[in-house]
Amino acid sequence: MSNQLSLRLRFAVVLTGALASTAVADSAPNTDAIATRYQVSTSAGHDIPAGAFGFLLVERPREVNLLALRGIAGSGKAILRTDQPGLCLNIPVRFVAGNLDGQSISGHVVDPIHFVITSRQVARSIAKGWDIVSDMYSVSDQIGSDADIVLHSGSGFVINPGRNILGDIFGVRAKPVSCQSI
Repeated sequence: MSNQLSLRLRFAVVLTGALASTAVADSAPNTDAIATRYQVSTSAGHDIPAGAFGFLLVERPREVNLLALRGIAGSGKAILRTDQPGLCLNIPVRFVAGNLDGQSISGHVVDPIHFVITSRQVARSIAKGWDIVSDMYSVSDQIGSDADIVLHSGSGFVINPGRNILGDIFGVRAKPVSCQSI
């Protein structure tokens, strides 16, 4: 009889511990909100806004129209926060976008393309050298939305970390840059 009571007591203790740890886990603070609480100024001359893990900038993209086809491509950089205060990563990227809005045959440089990366998952994927395809994530043009990526201009796109195909083969090399809370 004593063994049965001891077994029930052990079971009750384990069950109580499991319920208590679940309640603590559910009330844990949002680490994304803590990590992105402050706007940071980077040594690259741009700011990562509060609530964002980084940004991507393609300064001189080229647009080419071929009758009904329109494509935009260019090289740029992604600046991402790290877990270390005062340190960000500068990662070279290639950018490609396109749609069926072309109306002539032409090619020219267009305005810079700027993204704000509001998802830890997107930032980690870029840092690991993985391609980012617009269909894989939630993309919006509103900074207050729940989107993974906030697009300030553009349409469907692919972000490919690395300067060239060698980055796909050997991996992407991120360069540390300083960034400070504002």
